Parts: sequence; structure tokens; C-alpha cells
Amino acid sequence: MPTATLTGTMPHRAVTSENPDRVVPLAPRIVEYLCGQCELTTTARLHPDAPIPQLWPCRSCRAGAECTVEADEDTELIGLPTAPKTPPRKTHWEQLSERRSEDELERLLERRQELLRAGKLYSGPSHQ
Repeated sequence: MPTATLTGTMPHRAVTSENPDRVVPLAPRIVEYLCGQCELTTTARLHPDAPIPQLWPCRSCRAGAECTVEADEDTELIGLPTAPKTPPRKTHWEQLSERRSEDELERLLERRQELLRAGKLYSGPSHQ
């Protein structure tokens, strides 16, 4: 089969049948997305054959920005940010409460105060 009749596409280039040695770059499809939170417009450069997703991450706040042109049906963007799965940080008191009961903490505090008052515990630098 002669090579002049073969045509094909690579991810961002097209091969013409007239001149198979010449590779022509494909022009990207430019789609704009408008964020509803920060009112910024984000421009996305897509492959000409790629479907247009309805949502795209905003370049400022990373929330889902809506497409300004008609998007393709059932197309989702891979990697749209989701809510973090890490639990909220615990306070010092919450961490203590997990390890010891309030009665145990009271006893420990009283013992340490007795040692401090008796002079058997170092209280830090003196301010005299």
C-alpha cells in the first residue's frame, strides 16, 4: 500500500494524505468557563476531538466553573476538586479527654500542684 494514501492523527498533530512527511499541528479548541463564586472567567485549551465538560476548576478558587458554550452530555472533568476527607483538627482539650477522664485529670493536677508548693518541682526561672 502506498504511503501517500495513509492518514492518521496523533494527540496534537495531523498527518496529511498529500504529504505524509509533513505533520501539521492541530489548532486547540478554546472554551471559556465562568465561576459562580469569584466571577472569574477561566480559559481551557482542549483537543479538537475532546468532549467539552460542563464544569472546569476555577483558576482562582478551584470551585467548579460552568461552561459558557453548550457542553457535551454526560462529560465529567477528571480531577475536579472535592471536599477534603481529612477530619477537622482536634483541640488540646479534646485530645486530653480521649486519653484521660476528668477525675483522673483533677487528681493529676492536684498532685503536681502539691509538688510545686512543696518546692520539689522546678517552677521555671525566677522573676525576682
